[in-house]
Amino acid sequence: MLRYLFYIVILIGWPALAQAHVFYISITKVKWNAQHERLDISVRIFTDNLEEAVAEEGGPKLKLWTDKEHTESDRFIADYLKSRLHFRVNEKEVNLEYLGKADALDATACFFQIRGIKDVKKMDVGNSILIDLYDTQANVVRFEVKEEKKFINLNKKSTRGAVDF
Repeated sequence: MLRYLFYIVILIGWPALAQAHVFYISITKVKWNAQHERLDISVRIFTDNLEEAVAEEGGPKLKLWTDKEHTESDRFIADYLKSRLHFRVNEKEVNLEYLGKADALDATACFFQIRGIKDVKKMDVGNSILIDLYDTQANVVRFEVKEEKKFINLNKKSTRGAVDF
């Protein structure tokens, strides 16, 4: 089912899925930038789900993409996502650096990077975004390293995975 859903997202795009919003899904893309020795990471998550998750953690109502958006929304988003998204590269713990966010229709795209990555042989990921809120939450992680693409599908039963390059 998740593989089918993923192909829907790829073939017809995120907006078609966002309009229905019957699924709970985040899509994380991880791309190695060899020239700048870093990983570029984007996380797409439905805006209403992200706002609910921050509120459940004791944060304020963010009111993203309105003229009443909370002035510290970026801090709350970064704190939430960094508490639920973790990477190990070549068996070493690495830190996510939050860069910002963008409106993506019914979703919010959040951008991170990890610096100092000279080579990628193995990546471990832990992704528990929204897992505590939605039993059917799916977290798809897509990796692109040296022209090679790999995917991991994570959920409530399995929040960790690894890929080798």
